[in-house]
Amino acid sequence: MRRTSVIKLVTDKETENKLKVLCSLSAKLWNEVNYERRRQFFSKKGVDLKGTYKMFYEKYKKLIGSATAQQVLNKNNEAWN
Repeated sequence: MRRTSVIKLVTDKETENKLKVLCSLSAKLWNEVNYERRRQFFSKKGVDLKGTYKMFYEKYKKLIGSATAQQVLNKNNEAWN
C-alpha cells in the first residue's frame, strides 16, 4: 500500500507564473516527443527512442533544466516500452 502526501503550495504571483511556464513547457516537451515517436511508429520505420530522446533533450534542457527534461523524457520512454 502506498501513501500519498498532499501539500498546498503558497506562492506569490511571480513564483506561480514561473511554475505555470515550467508546467507548460514540460507538457509541450511530452507532446512533441510523443508526436514524433507516434509519427515514426505509424510510418513503420520503428521508433528511435535514443534519437528522439537526444533531439528533444538538447532542445529543452536550457528551457526547463536538464533534470526536468530528463525526467519527462524518461517517463515518455516508459510509456513507449
